[in-house]
Amino acid sequence: MSENILKLIKPADIITLINALLGFASVIMIAQDKLEEALVLILLAVIADGADGAFARYSGTGVLGANLDSLADVIAFGVAPATAAFVFLGSQAAWVFSGLFLVCGILRLARFNIAGKKDGFEGIPITAGGFIVALFLLMRGYVRYFEFVFPLLLVLLSLLMVSTIGYPKIKNPVVLAPLGILLAIDIASFYLGYAGMVKLVSLLLFALAFVYILSPVWRRFYDRSK
Repeated sequence: MSENILKLIKPADIITLINALLGFASVIMIAQDKLEEALVLILLAVIADGADGAFARYSGTGVLGANLDSLADVIAFGVAPATAAFVFLGSQAAWVFSGLFLVCGILRLARFNIAGKKDGFEGIPITAGGFIVALFLLMRGYVRYFEFVFPLLLVLLSLLMVSTIGYPKIKNPVVLAPLGILLAIDIASFYLGYAGMVKLVSLLLFALAFVYILSPVWRRFYDRSK
């Protein structure tokens, strides 16, 4: 039975659409050669993605919810980071690494939609993948041999997204609050013109993101030591 689509949209869905628009704006910034602005928009999309999930838990979701979220994530954390990666690599093989990232991100979201909701994730979420790409590019001044390390990072993230490695959903406010504060500082520093602070905070966030990526290793080591 068909219904007016506007009646199906819930408040959380509006935030999801903002997430998609931020991803679209990021691609536009890249097309206009405003690459740093594009990366910061991806960071803003991370906040929107977290906000829509939190809002949905308290206000409920509609029939569009899960599918709308995945479509928005493809734009904000698949297309936008892949496009940025393509531009930054600037080599003939750039499309291979950026295309691999995008395809694996799409497959990751499709698998998640089929599997339904679980207590954790199978493979790293595409949000984490896109977030890490943006952070790495923002802090690239600290990375030696960037042109060699970045393609390897894209391959690693691509494989982790389609892997069967279990990752936890981070819901603890004690963990989320400091991450949110650092992310807000990173974004504010960019718009206030503190380029050095942006690189430093991005480096710290990148390190914390990698702690999450390696969390299955820590968990397995802890289980064996018990």
